[in-house]
Amino acid sequence: MPGPWEQLPDPVRPPRLRGAVRAGLWLWLAALAGLVLMLFVLDRLFPNSLARADTASLVQGVGWFALVSSGLLFVRRVNLRHAARTTLIWIGVAGLLLLGYAYRNLLADAALRLRGQLVPGYPVASGARELTVSEDNSGGYQVLGQVNGVTVRFLIDTGASDIVLTGADARAAGIDLTALDFSRPFATANGIAHGATATVQELRVGGIVLNDVRVSVQREGLSTSLLGMRFLTQLKSFGFGDHRMVLRW
Repeated sequence: MPGPWEQLPDPVRPPRLRGAVRAGLWLWLAALAGLVLMLFVLDRLFPNSLARADTASLVQGVGWFALVSSGLLFVRRVNLRHAARTTLIWIGVAGLLLLGYAYRNLLADAALRLRGQLVPGYPVASGARELTVSEDNSGGYQVLGQVNGVTVRFLIDTGASDIVLTGADARAAGIDLTALDFSRPFATANGIAHGATATVQELRVGGIVLNDVRVSVQREGLSTSLLGMRFLTQLKSFGFGDHRMVLRW
């Protein structure tokens, strides 16, 4: 055994892998070159798609890719097959993100339209001051609105003259049913029913907002609240086509 004052030999240090560091640098540069090539191909396949993205956001995205992929600089041993696969995955992810950003408005509109088709009742903004409501399974048009901030499902009924709330919807919207006079006659599909008149502070359907709206409240005999001609005549226009109803205001 060595004595306590005997000098120990210097530890053996592994040689520096200059070639490996250089390989990592080339691999990183290849990833950046692949990204540039991908942007060029995207611009050719989808003209003006990248032009929709502002320059600052595009530069920021490329900078983030360069930062994340800079870990390739520290790769000592390069498995070409694994490196190529990883590089292609990163380039594909970056391409999808850039493409999604360039078409973010179209994707958002498509998602809203899909929701309107899968869940009838959700109004979809189809243009400036324009809403589209999809036809439901029964051939009618139901839409989700808000009365005094409370969500209410309405049936759009061109045969009804008033905006009619069921007793349950009126109570949820803060209307005191005990203070109403239910002596007003209404003509319904099931005959004459009696209801009351009330005023709601706000009626909202998508971007359509009406204030201090007179409504009719029917305590019983009505399963769904109605949006009749009192609502529709306050719009600029409304129409039907292709199993959709379009409301413009």
